[in-house]
Amino acid sequence: MNRDLPDLFGIVSNIGKIVFGAIVVGGYFVIGGGAFHSLFRRYMPKDYQRMSLVQYSIMIFFMLTMVALPLKMIIRLLFNIKYVWVTPWFNV
Repeated sequence: MNRDLPDLFGIVSNIGKIVFGAIVVGGYFVIGGGAFHSLFRRYMPKDYQRMSLVQYSIMIFFMLTMVALPLKMIIRLLFNIKYVWVTPWFNV
């Protein structure tokens, strides 16, 4: 049976699920952005120096979003987790 990630930690309130999911997704983008930044700067220094801040931010956002899809598929298949971030408006 598929379940939401906050349910595994015993979070039942809607506000708690929203905050917990935002922390998990935000943490993914912060940690993944830092890791990707260090790899990109080390292995592609010429491209790193040529990019403006807007270009670099868009590239990192798209890269992290692209990597998130297979990660979410693996999490769903291995741990039966349906959603990571549950809100009344959308589910991630």
